[in-house]
Amino acid sequence: MIKGFMLAAVMTLGTATSAMAACPSQVPGSTIDAIKANEQRVLCLLREVEAAAQQRQYESQLKALENSVRDLQLQQRFNAMPSFTAPAPFVPPML
Repeated sequence: MIKGFMLAAVMTLGTATSAMAACPSQVPGSTIDAIKANEQRVLCLLREVEAAAQQRQYESQLKALENSVRDLQLQQRFNAMPSFTAPAPFVPPML
């Protein structure tokens, strides 16, 4: 089950990094073309930030799922342990 989660994480990482393209550099000047180019750059940077935030959210969810699976496995191991019955307390005989 954990292998499946890890496979999903690797696939998500692979698609996210291949989809991200390097944003163009800043264009100096105040012409209409420079302003449009810088606007596109800002939008590109925002998309990269959004993708990185989403990636962190996926990783956080994956970590929570892994912890849940580990907790369930530990609970199953605990439930499979033999139960202990305490012996009767010692009562000294009356003389």
